[in-house]
Amino acid sequence: MRFRVRDLDRPLAAMPALPESHPSAAESQLVAGLIDMIGGSALFGEQMLLAEEQERCYRAISDLRRLIGETGEMLPADALGADDLLAMKAACRKYLDLAEAWDKKSGRRFSMPSYRFYQMLGAFREMMGLHLWRLGDLHDLDVDGRLVAFFPGSKE
Repeated sequence: MRFRVRDLDRPLAAMPALPESHPSAAESQLVAGLIDMIGGSALFGEQMLLAEEQERCYRAISDLRRLIGETGEMLPADALGADDLLAMKAACRKYLDLAEAWDKKSGRRFSMPSYRFYQMLGAFREMMGLHLWRLGDLHDLDVDGRLVAFFPGSKE
């Protein structure tokens, strides 16, 4: 089931209003493709990731970071939502840096305790959900219902 982002409740009252300018159809199509690919990622799937799947999560976030970067390179520098793409890429980098720091501290790869893994994954999903919502709103897109659960203020 797909939802039009603009038809959903605004998640945060502090979110800035939409700009007067409108994105081009090509920009919107690129962003829609990115959002669909993110929605298909194991990170935002219907099945919960287990703490034992840290390597899978790490690789999925690395792939998302690359995908977001490639999409950002195809968009003009002044494109609507370019700052959101940069923030999403930074969120990926932050997750990867924190995971690597934990691995160095423990002396083993993918050895994060369950509570820490879920805290980091939750914070990552929350950040990504905020920016995905903003991109969907800026480009007036329909998104997969699974992603709506990660939008700020979601009732699900």
